[in-house]
Amino acid sequence: MTNTRFDGKVAVVTGGTSGTGYACAEMLLDLGAKVAVIGSNAERMAKAVEKLRQKGTAGGYQLNLAKVGDIPAVVAKIREEMGEIDVLVQAAGVMQASPACDISEENWDLVIDVNVKGLFYMMKAVTDQSMIPRNTGSIVNFSSIAGVMGMGEPLCSAHYSASKGAVVQLTRQAAVEWAKYNIRTNAVAPGGIMTGPLLQMPPEMVAAISAPIPLKRFSQPSEIASGVCFLASDAASMITGQILVIDGGGSIVGH
Repeated sequence: MTNTRFDGKVAVVTGGTSGTGYACAEMLLDLGAKVAVIGSNAERMAKAVEKLRQKGTAGGYQLNLAKVGDIPAVVAKIREEMGEIDVLVQAAGVMQASPACDISEENWDLVIDVNVKGLFYMMKAVTDQSMIPRNTGSIVNFSSIAGVMGMGEPLCSAHYSASKGAVVQLTRQAAVEWAKYNIRTNAVAPGGIMTGPLLQMPPEMVAAISAPIPLKRFSQPSEIASGVCFLASDAASMITGQILVIDGGGSIVGH
C-alpha cells in the first residue's frame, strides 16, 4: 500500500491544542511527523505540547487567526525552528449556534474572520513561504456538514454554515490553482463529534439526538483524525479538491 506515514515531514495543525485538532496532532506524531500546533490560548497550548512531546517532536505557537497580519511571522518562525512545512491541517474554528435573526454583526465578523479569512491567509502564508518554492505540499481544511447541507434547530447557524460553505469552495479553488505546484488541497466535513458540549450532555440525550444517524452515534475525534491523515498522506496522492464527509451517514438521511 502507498505510504501513509509522515517520517521526516513537518505538519502544522491549527486548533491543535484541544479536541479534534489535538487528535490530529497526536495521530500525525504517531505516524512519524514533527508537529507544530497553533492555538490562541497560551495555557492550553503549554499543556497540549507537554503531552504531545511524549510521542515525538512537537512545538507550540500562539496565534489568533483573526489577526491575519500576524500569520506570516508565525509561519516563518515554525519554518526556522522546525523545518519546511509539508502538511497543513486547519482544525481551528469558531462555532456558534444561533437563529439567523439573532446574529449580531460582531458575531458574524468573528466567525467569518476566523473560519474563512484566517483559514485562507494561513493557507496563503504556508504555500507562499514553504510549499510553492519546494513544489510540494498537502493541505486538509475543516469544513462541516453544516457547510454542505442545511441544519435544523438547535444546530442552525447562518454565519457558521456560511463560513463552512466558504471553506468548501476555498478548498476547491486552491486545489485548482495550486495543482501546478504539486500541492493537494482537500477538506473534511465532520458531523457531530464527541468533544466539548456533547461530552457534557447526559448519555441518554446524546443517544436520542444521534438516533437518526445510520451508525447511531457521533464520531470520536480519532475517527476524524484518521480521515485527515489519509488525505494528507501519500496514500491520497491522486486526491485533491475533495470534501470527505465523516458523519456516520447522517447527511444522507437528513436531520
